[in-house]
Amino acid sequence: MNANKHRWMFTLAIAALSTWPIWGQSPPSFEVASVRPSAPNSPPPGDDRRNMDSAPGQFAMRNVNLMFALVWAYDLRDYQITGPDWITADRYDIVARAPGATNDQMRLMLRTLLTERFQLALHRETKQLPVYLLTLGKGAPKVKEPNPEGPHGLSGTATGTLFHKEPIERLCFLLSRRMDRPVLDRTGLTGIYDYTIDTSGLARFITNIAGIDPGDLAKLRAAQDASTPIFEAIQRDLGLKLEAQKADLQILVIDKGNKVPTPN
Repeated sequence: MNANKHRWMFTLAIAALSTWPIWGQSPPSFEVASVRPSAPNSPPPGDDRRNMDSAPGQFAMRNVNLMFALVWAYDLRDYQITGPDWITADRYDIVARAPGATNDQMRLMLRTLLTERFQLALHRETKQLPVYLLTLGKGAPKVKEPNPEGPHGLSGTATGTLFHKEPIERLCFLLSRRMDRPVLDRTGLTGIYDYTIDTSGLARFITNIAGIDPGDLAKLRAAQDASTPIFEAIQRDLGLKLEAQKADLQILVIDKGNKVPTPN
């Protein structure tokens, strides 16, 4: 085993130990918490990775599947979690209180809550998976320092998606949700930036077309044919490079659990 792999395994071990309480102490938990199935026809949470109540000491995830909650609790991406189908099909409302708790403390509390209420048995393992790596190109990256007075978030135009005060990881998150494999940030760009990219090429990754109206299908095919491939757009618009590779990823495996949470 080479030195780099030794260091990687040591880092994982320290990170794992840091998430567990000292021997003899109870795992961290919310002061009070409610977990129940969502009401029918509740609005979905959208693309928000947190969906948390903004009030200090309050935690809320509404109409989310268990996958969504686990992603936040373990600070992972959805492609790093595997389990039974119901963890993405069934939806729940999770509301809790933890006065004075930080986000990192709430992550640990949510792990405890989900494990107890859903009777989860899980383990971690490492798998080599197909990915896309986002890396630096030959020239300087085409990202700008944001205007402190400018907006924050994403907006769209006919020619692309504008990222305002966003890290490169936000682009990777968007691409991972819409492409056929995860996108990992290997650019080394750690700041907050303004940047724009033509994302029309993501239409090429829409393959689940069953049940689409023939007229809409024709429009979709035309959009796919006319779009700039995302690989070209990333190089042209951002001066970065996206290429297919394989990488070792840490995976959280849900071995078993109950889709009906225990009573509050």
